[in-house]
Amino acid sequence: MRKRFVFIVVLLVLIVCGVVVWSTRSSAPHQSQQSSNPDSSTVPKEKVVMVALPGADPIEARTEDYNEPSSIWVVVNKDLPLSNQQYRPNDLTLLSEFSRTDKGTDERSLRSIVVPDFDSMIADAKTAGFDLIIGSGFRPYSLQAFYYNNYVAVSGEEQANKYSAKPGQSEHQTGLAFDITLRSMQCYLDVCFGDTPAGKWIAANAANYGFIVRYPADKTAITKYQYEPWHLRYAGKPLAAALQQSGLTLDEAYPYLQKARTELIDQGKITAQ
Repeated sequence: MRKRFVFIVVLLVLIVCGVVVWSTRSSAPHQSQQSSNPDSSTVPKEKVVMVALPGADPIEARTEDYNEPSSIWVVVNKDLPLSNQQYRPNDLTLLSEFSRTDKGTDERSLRSIVVPDFDSMIADAKTAGFDLIIGSGFRPYSLQAFYYNNYVAVSGEEQANKYSAKPGQSEHQTGLAFDITLRSMQCYLDVCFGDTPAGKWIAANAANYGFIVRYPADKTAITKYQYEPWHLRYAGKPLAAALQQSGLTLDEAYPYLQKARTELIDQGKITAQ
């Protein structure tokens, strides 16, 4: 009788243990479930490429090829002419109210990507007491050649090269650059514009709208152009702010932009041309 009792107890213990083991296994996720639903902390996030100019807050790199004329980060100068000499933006917008009416349609136009920030800057300048317009905006290759050749005829090539770009080397052809002026034309295309209240307002505030004074007075050896307080270039608010913080010109920022471009190529986000 005693043996039978012990046998029954052992049998009950084994049954209970079996139920516990089965319950534990059935409630645990299978290996395939674990691999298809990993913990979010182990999922690698997409690597973000940053541009860190010395002395400036890092900014996120744009996922486009900065060597293309259509990029708002393209660098155009005497050493880096436009990759497409006949480039013409396909999104030019006529700024009829805020441009010189004695100019052709092209020179009264900027790329549409620039217009919202341009409008905001012009409106705020107006509130501050400055009636600003575009003196010269987009210029196709042929028009830049016309201007440059005239300047050479008047001043000679050496002098002309200090204040005029050769065709194919002008930012005006990108549709991102323009000469700003008071509607009164006071100090138009003259360094004295930088000393006017309007010129000082532009120098202090342009970056807030994504624009930079492209050819500063203390950087002529780098830009290879004379001081032009009237020549503004659109680079977008993040890069314009970083350039202002760092004190660098777009030319000096070029290596940092190219480093970011290389990283984007390595990540497969853009293709090398």
